[in-house]
Amino acid sequence: MIEREGIDRMSLPEHIYKMLEGVVGKEYISDRPHILAAYRHTSPQDGRKPASPDAVVLPGNTEEVQAVVKTCKLYDIQCNSVVSLLFAGMPPGPKLKIILSLRRMNRILEINEEDRYVVIEPGVRHVQLKPELMKRGLSYPVPSVGPSCSVMSNFLGKGEHHNQHSTSKNNRYLLGYEWVMPSGEILRAGSLGGDAGWFCPDGPGPSLVGLIQKGRGVFTKAAIGLDAWKGPAVMPSLGRTPSYKVRLPQDCHKVFIFKFGALEKARDFMIEMGRAEIGAAVLKFFYATAAVMFTVSANDFWALWDSGLFQKELSCAVWVYLATSSPEETAYEERVMWDIVRETGGEEVDPSIRKIWEDNMDFFIIVSFLQRVLKLGGGWAPVLHADSLRHTCEIARAFPEFLNEFIEKGQILNAPNNFQIIPIEYGHGAHVELLFFYDRTLPDSKNIPMELMKKSLETDLRHGHFSPAPHLGHLYGNFDHWAGKIREAF
Repeated sequence: MIEREGIDRMSLPEHIYKMLEGVVGKEYISDRPHILAAYRHTSPQDGRKPASPDAVVLPGNTEEVQAVVKTCKLYDIQCNSVVSLLFAGMPPGPKLKIILSLRRMNRILEINEEDRYVVIEPGVRHVQLKPELMKRGLSYPVPSVGPSCSVMSNFLGKGEHHNQHSTSKNNRYLLGYEWVMPSGEILRAGSLGGDAGWFCPDGPGPSLVGLIQKGRGVFTKAAIGLDAWKGPAVMPSLGRTPSYKVRLPQDCHKVFIFKFGALEKARDFMIEMGRAEIGAAVLKFFYATAAVMFTVSANDFWALWDSGLFQKELSCAVWVYLATSSPEETAYEERVMWDIVRETGGEEVDPSIRKIWEDNMDFFIIVSFLQRVLKLGGGWAPVLHADSLRHTCEIARAFPEFLNEFIEKGQILNAPNNFQIIPIEYGHGAHVELLFFYDRTLPDSKNIPMELMKKSLETDLRHGHFSPAPHLGHLYGNFDHWAGKIREAF
């Protein structure tokens, strides 16, 4: 056992290290303490210290991944795969632990412009893929994670993003995929398994897509469906980070922000926009988060927040992004939108706020400044999905029941409406997400996120907004029973 900086880890036996070195090469495996330190950190909302890996391995292709997974199975080694290191580290326990870093597997394998799909490896990032597709008049919805994150990870998971109103969750775009299972066997799913190409994630019989959410094994290739891109081939950018501007052509791209006197009115506006099937993005966004995103320091944030502008204008506001193929289509959507605004009692927000988003239209394309969001310390609770916008708003109305306690104690920022609601597929579903900021200078600050999330879960259970799997399994084919069998098998 080796102890450094309060972190306990075992040393990987030399014969296992040599086996893995023989698979990936000497330069792509390491157990040096300063390397391992970069692979043991968690989300800012998690105060726990993750266990340290005993080695980091960087495979270069599917065959190397398979060999590493088989070695881990042979010696009962825990293996976690990562790409962008948003969350890294290992679960506690006595087993040897390896991080499988997939950053070398960063190739765009195929762009099919006719059938509109792209085949990628797990290390391909949004900043790499999105510009390449835009040159070809193609696109895909980028989740709100920042440009450096893995494309494949976001499509294997749910992949929440700002444009779900006119599209859907990212996992609905997933086509064929290649998966190294925990056993070390390679599964090529859907049409790919029958050598019929990448166009479908499923074949005859039960779908395997649900297994993806469990995060077991390693996914080495995947195809995702593509949409048409209605903007220029190259994003127009002026200035440098953090003060750059991205403004798309105003004849086909417009941003509006409307404030409403009550959440019900904002809800009705979003419902009617979906019924009319207009707008690329329609969402109620976080107002405190917006203040953090568009300020470059803590001092700048507090100056803006203390002014009260965002609290007054954005606590119950809806963002609208129109992206069309022609000026005539823009004029039509804008005319219908204004009719809905008048019917639901909306008002335009302060022009200075709208200008922020007009100057940063990349917010709706690829959020390049998301890393600013948690610089003051923060977390999410809850992140839930509902069958309808009405149900989502019912969930949001219950937030004060657990938030006020923390606000009154001065543990979190006084921003009770700092949640976003995003309609999905023109309002046929919806997503709600609460983001809170806590005071990291407090002695017990590391406990605040976990306590708040606990209270959030208790509130959701009390109102029936969330139920544990055993309570719902009988309604959905006893999925919890089958999930247990899968865990036993692997």
